[in-house]
Parts: sequence; C-alpha cells; structure tokens
Amino acid sequence: MTTAIHWDLSDLHDSIAIDSVTPQLDDISSLAGSFADQYKGNVHQLDSKALHSALLQYDDIRSKLYQLSQYAHLNYAVDIASAEILKLVSLIDEFLSKISNQLLFFFLEIGQVEKSVLDEWCNDEKNAPYIYSLTEAVKKNKYRLSEKEEQLINLKDLSGVDALKKMYGEHTSRYEFKITIDGQEKTLNGTECRALRYHENPEVRREAMALFFKRYKDDRHLMAQFYNSVIKDFNVERVHRGYESPISTMNLRNDLPDAVVQMLHDITTSSNNLVQRYYHLKRTILKMDRITLADIYAPMEENVPLIDWNDAKSLVLDSFKAFDDEFYAHANDMFETNRIDVFPSKVKRGGAFCSSSRPEIRPYVMMNYLGKQRDVATLAHELGHAIHAYFSSGQPLMNYHAILPVCETASVFCEMLVIDELKKRAKTDQEKMILLAAKLEDIFATSHRQNMFSRFEQAVHGKITTERLSDDDLCELYKEELTRMFGDAVEIPEEYHWEWATIPHMLDVPFYVYSYNFGNLLVLGLYQSYLEEGASFIPKLKRILSSGSAVSPVELLAREGIDILSKSFWLKSIAFIESILDELDHLAMT
Repeated sequence: MTTAIHWDLSDLHDSIAIDSVTPQLDDISSLAGSFADQYKGNVHQLDSKALHSALLQYDDIRSKLYQLSQYAHLNYAVDIASAEILKLVSLIDEFLSKISNQLLFFFLEIGQVEKSVLDEWCNDEKNAPYIYSLTEAVKKNKYRLSEKEEQLINLKDLSGVDALKKMYGEHTSRYEFKITIDGQEKTLNGTECRALRYHENPEVRREAMALFFKRYKDDRHLMAQFYNSVIKDFNVERVHRGYESPISTMNLRNDLPDAVVQMLHDITTSSNNLVQRYYHLKRTILKMDRITLADIYAPMEENVPLIDWNDAKSLVLDSFKAFDDEFYAHANDMFETNRIDVFPSKVKRGGAFCSSSRPEIRPYVMMNYLGKQRDVATLAHELGHAIHAYFSSGQPLMNYHAILPVCETASVFCEMLVIDELKKRAKTDQEKMILLAAKLEDIFATSHRQNMFSRFEQAVHGKITTERLSDDDLCELYKEELTRMFGDAVEIPEEYHWEWATIPHMLDVPFYVYSYNFGNLLVLGLYQSYLEEGASFIPKLKRILSSGSAVSPVELLAREGIDILSKSFWLKSIAFIESILDELDHLAMT
C-alpha cells in the first residue's frame, strides 16, 4: 500500500512562517478598518445599491481571512506536534477574533433595520443572493446582544472556552496505546487503536477498546472539568441571549422548527428495535455466545483483505462515473490536484474531514486511510462533501457553506452509490451479506448512534445548567442512553460508560451531532426517490447542492417536492432501513 500521499496547500498559502502571513494580515486589517469607518452606524441609511457594495466588501474581507485560517488549521491537522504551526494557528485565531469584532457591527445593524428598509434591499435584483441572510439577520436579532457584549464574548472565548476546547483536542490527540497483537507489541494512536474494533479476533477488539477508554478514564477529573466548564459556559450565554432551551440554539442556527427536530429524535429512538434486531442477527450469523459493544463492528468473515488505496480510488470514481459525469469530474479533480492527505501518522489528528473556506478555492479532504471497507465508505463520504462544495461554489461566500442539516446530503448519498457498486460486484450471497451488514452498521452509527449522543447532550445540558456533574454522573447518564439503544442485544462493558469523553463534537459544537442523523435519514429518503425516478432525479439533487445556504432547509427541499415537516417522510427512511435488514435476514436464513 502507498505510504505517503499528502495534500498540496499552495492554493492557500506558501509558508508556515509567521513573517510570510504578516503582509496579508496587514492588508486584511486595513480593509476591515476602512469598512468599519465607512459603514459603522450608517447601515440603516444605505440604499439597496450601497448595501450591495457593502456586502461584496464584507465577503471579500472574510474570504481573505478564511483562506489563511484554513491554511493554518490544515497544517495543524496533519502535524499537531509542530510548535511553529501552533504559533501560526494561535496568531491567526487571535487575528480572526479581532477582525470578527471589527466587522461585528455590520450584521448587528442589519438585524435592527425597519421592515421598509429590508423590503427595499430585498426588492433589488442585485441583492437576490443575499435575501435569506438579510431576512435571517432580522429574524434572529432578538438573540443578539449589544456590540460591546458580542465583542467581549469573542475576546473572552479566545482565552477561555475556546482554549479549553483546543486543550482537549491537543491533549487527547497525544494519547498512545500499547497493545500486543500476535506476539508483537505495538504503539498506536487513537485512530489506529479504535480501528481494532474491526479486528477478526474478539480478544484483540475487547482489549483495544478497554485500553482506549481507560486512557480517558485515567484523566477522569480533566474530562469532567472540560464538560462542566464548556457546557456551563454555553448555557450561561444561551440563557443571557434568550434561547428557550439548549438545543434551540442549534435549531435556530439550522433554521429548523423545534417540532421537526423533536420528531426526528422520537422517530429514531422508537426504531432502536431495528438496532437490537440487527445485533441479535449478527450474533447468530457469527455464531458468538455473546456480543459486546467492542464487537459491534466485528467482521462478518475472517481475514478480510485490505483494500489498496489505488483500488479504493478507482472503486469510488467508478461509482460516481456511473451516477453522473459531473460528480465524477469533481471527485477526480480532488485526486488530480492533490487535495487529499491520505494516511495516518504519529503527529496527525484522528478521523476524517472535508475543509472548505471560500468558493474560489476547491476543498481539501483529510483521511486516516487504513484499507478497511469502511475507509472506502469514508473516502466516498468526504468526497461527497467536496462535490457539494464544487456545486455550491457559484454562491457568494455568505451562502457557500450549506446549513448543517443539509451538509450531509452529498456525502451520505455518495456512500450509498459506493455500496451499490460493491453489491453489483459481489459474487456470492456471503459477499452481499457482508455489504448489507456494513451498510446497516454505518446507518446505525450515523443515525441511531448520533441520536443517542444528542439525547445524552440534552440530558447533560439540562443538568449542568443548574448543577455540577461528576464523572460518575456523566457515565451514568451515558450508560442509560447506551442501554436504550442496544437493549439486551449487546453487552455493555463498564469501560464504555466513558465513551462520552471521546466525542469532541459534543464540546466543540453542542448539538451538532443530530445533523448527522437528520442528513442520513434525509438522504435515505432521497436515495429511494433516485431509485424510483432514475436519472430524472439527478437534476433535483444538483439544485439542492448548488443552493448552499441561500434558502432554509424546509424551503430548499420543498421546492423539489420533499416535505420534511411530514412524519411520513421520515418513516419512509426508517422503512428503508428495515428493508435492508429484511434482505440480510433472508440471506442469512438461506
């Protein structure tokens, strides 16, 4: 397998040296200062033409800043041990906070304008791409504080809650795990250790996960402090802003009605029986006396061969090519222009992600590719995000990044394309069973597992608002949600009560995780529509992806005949999951 494939960040910048960014920071600072001098206190007096000019300037300043920030953070993602890179990240983060404070007045003042002014702005055809941002600014103005308060929050967060989040990431990224496999002692990072969940030997799987969670348990006081401090800070600010509940902050950010989000949680929770049914079936297929949480990703056959990177690349591109030429061209461009960093290293952060900064610059993908079938699905997933960014690049920066619930549309859809391609290539029922099992496990990981996280978050936020939770309290709350999801189908080892401490999203962006569930179930519904409609569905999907965040998710999907306010839409997705389980059940019994 290829051992070194790194991304080329030269489109963003050419050096991690502090001196190399100073001229650009000076230029951005000058532009921001001129912008504030010209518009501060005068926004409500702007006619539609002057507002349009201001919006273009605003996006231009942020584009330059986001590009540098992306460069710094992508370098940091692949080398968290470099002191020079960390200095660059710190410098740009502080500078970003400073410029954000300088520009803060603009949308605060937009949010305060009279309806007649808003109507005049929105009736100008030049401002059509910005209508949603302008109307949302007015709608959400009630949750904003004064300019001085907003500036103070930005400044205090830099050395306060944001510093705690960064400390959590830096601290846990340095964890190492020593384990003996086949008589050979290995030292693994977190990504490599968690990958052993897919090992064919149950003893290796269980030992690896016990080691992984024990490392977090050893730092139990730190983990509890991170959670209490970050979540308490979140809720102090949330209450001060006037949000009704902790999760409503994300619902409003996502522009989703509370009722839809609650319906999503309820429907997913009520279908936990499918998770439990699957794991009872898997235990039978594998002829195991017992199955624990360390075994839920156990391979369906021994000695599953690794998939070479070049084979994974070809498989994914072939899948996209069979679906649509544009999907293929955008994904292929990611490979051709070296925009993917592929393999893990001792100084690289775990996981995988796709990063976009501005419409004029193509995205980047970070992987920790280990050759597993799920790594191929992850590649398709992250390339799906990149394809989404290619389609939305016709939007201005303000609309470029899709709203969270729609962010997963292309990524999960692309995963489905790859799974279908693998099914077509399967030569035996056993191969099909392996694929169906992998797909179900991916669905449960993306929907029901994220739903479990979100339920845990709601419970934790509800309590930390009024009391400090001990590490034992946090473990007990998490255990309750594990039991609710898996029932008696899977044994829950004690160390898994610490899994909450390993999920960075719950600290970095509270309630982000339900967007995975929303996006996954949304795409299952969309994919059924594709299977029913064929090629005529593809233009609908492209229109959704091309819209970025120019309209609300409800309206965006309604334009294509998709009613996410209807319970029946979401139940259709659950029925699709059940149909996959039925197919696996049938194959297992024959």
